[in-house]
Amino acid sequence: MEKYFFQLIKNYFYKAFFGRSCSNKKAIVFPISTILMFIVSGCSTGYVKENGDWVWVTIDESHGKRSHYIEGIDQESFHVLKKNKNFAMDNARVYFKGKIVWKAKPEGFTPLTDDEYGYAKNKEFVFLNNEIILNADPATFEIISFPYSRDKKDVYCGTIPMMLAQEDVNSFIVTNSDDFMARTITTTSVTHFIEYHPEYKWIETQYPANRNVILGESGTGEAGGKKYMGLTQKK
Repeated sequence: MEKYFFQLIKNYFYKAFFGRSCSNKKAIVFPISTILMFIVSGCSTGYVKENGDWVWVTIDESHGKRSHYIEGIDQESFHVLKKNKNFAMDNARVYFKGKIVWKAKPEGFTPLTDDEYGYAKNKEFVFLNNEIILNADPATFEIISFPYSRDKKDVYCGTIPMMLAQEDVNSFIVTNSDDFMARTITTTSVTHFIEYHPEYKWIETQYPANRNVILGESGTGEAGGKKYMGLTQKK
């Protein structure tokens, strides 16, 4: 039903822009797909109760509305956080977009943003979405601008420390020369990340192999005359 709805709307906009129906499914992908997402955004997405149980609901052009089971949830104590509605918790766990946040406990858990970037912290860890920001200090942590953040000892690209000198930590600024691309999140497995960044092999001792690394590979920044894209210093 949802796919039929999407096709009807696509044909409507295609006629409006081009004067004819969209007979080729690949004829127009953008901006029509984007317009469709705005149309359906008014539907119930996020955390929704269905038949008495909490689920995480998404809508996309390929699949329409999808309800995702939330693993390990305690339905009775589950509630959505007001500061960032992508986060929720029950009496034992914290969730981001319906998935368990690794190592997060409800006690003292505080979202730091109210947008799609799920920065949060407690007394022990700093989090981005479902993962911890490796070695980040909750007491001195600050968000600069995605994908970069900082504490007293390092700058972080997504969940990974950049291992900068202290003077570069203090002077680091975000430039994000392509603001749209800079906001793109890349999620990859720890194993895959280390394959391309062998200098980070040491994180295997802190990250289980089944966890993911989050990066913003198109973000850009500068410090001490050096320029960075994502995690890497530009040459």
